[in-house]
Amino acid sequence: MDQQTCACPDCNCKVGDNPVQREGKSYCCQACADHHPAGKPCSASGCGCARQAPTH
Repeated sequence: MDQQTCACPDCNCKVGDNPVQREGKSYCCQACADHHPAGKPCSASGCGCARQAPTH
């Protein structure tokens, strides 16, 4: 099975076998699914998608 890319717009991580589901989309971690509240980083080491996400 091919692994799809996280639905977070600035993330290029693969969602893996247990993606976090939100509004019909698959994310690699809870931080991405929650749109990086308070700048919470992606759980993937070295991923900088939280720095690109708008803060709430």
